[in-house]
Amino acid sequence: MESVPPPLSETYIDPEAIGGLCKEVSFAPGESLRRKGLHYKSMYLLTGGEVDIALEKKGSDPTILTRQRGSPIGEISFLTGRAATATVTARTPTKALVIDDPAWAMLERDHPELAADLYRQLAEVSDGRQSYNLLFHADASGKPPEGSVEVRLCRNAEMLRQAQRIRYEVYCEELGRTSPYADVENRIIADELDSFAHVLIALQDDEPVGTMRLNRAAEGPLGPLVELYGMQKSQHHPAATSVCTKFIVRKAHRYSQASFKMMATSMDVGMRSKVKESFIDCIPSLLPFYMSMGFRQSAPAFLHRENGRSIPLMLDVERYAPRINRLTGFVLR
Repeated sequence: MESVPPPLSETYIDPEAIGGLCKEVSFAPGESLRRKGLHYKSMYLLTGGEVDIALEKKGSDPTILTRQRGSPIGEISFLTGRAATATVTARTPTKALVIDDPAWAMLERDHPELAADLYRQLAEVSDGRQSYNLLFHADASGKPPEGSVEVRLCRNAEMLRQAQRIRYEVYCEELGRTSPYADVENRIIADELDSFAHVLIALQDDEPVGTMRLNRAAEGPLGPLVELYGMQKSQHHPAATSVCTKFIVRKAHRYSQASFKMMATSMDVGMRSKVKESFIDCIPSLLPFYMSMGFRQSAPAFLHRENGRSIPLMLDVERYAPRINRLTGFVLR
């Protein structure tokens, strides 16, 4: 199979411009900077060394691209919420600046011209890379694959609003339920947990079809959920516990790839965030499904203001996440 050549050149982003403003990290040869399929909330700008970018395509050997100082790594995933499209490994001893949300906020607040310039340079790089990825992953007809479900992390206000609208459309319009957090005029459901949540959104051919919300107890107050879920009884709370709420999928996609891909993604996010126990609640009819995956009841049932009678559950992430990922992989094959 003929391979598509990599871009001849890329925009060089001078690390010196932000060198004193961002944390620098090091990687040994063979160490991963990114793994394909995982979601990240930061990116890197290489300051030294070389990395290999492995682009995989079904039916052919991986295409390896090499990048050095001045090359951003993971900018598409960081800015758009998409899963990493390639695995990136250090070829030589490598150093890189870490650019995450706090770093961006600081740049925009204290160095707005520098932030604007960096945004423009990243646009030039990502435009070239996304065009190349589109060609590389096209099928024999020259068209990109269609019909698959993609799960993204909400990375901006518009993505979050799409997730909040799915909540409203399913809860209030499809199921006919009421919510104290419903905004009828804007057709969204939003509450205070959104302010520090990891919100996932599933897209089918770029159409939002489902969403899920993850909150780590160490990152913000969970309100009455701590008591309702029995989280205070956990030896890992609050340092390594999380809650999963607003797990919603449109009716036509409820038992499709969207549900299972979001579950698998939530497990990956939890494990990489060092979560030991994850808490959720379900309606009684779904209890056998959740228990089959390893969840167990963590506190007495309660009346949920949106779902009605609900049963709080807890999952030992380290023990059962691999099982969930195996089941998910089986369903998605």
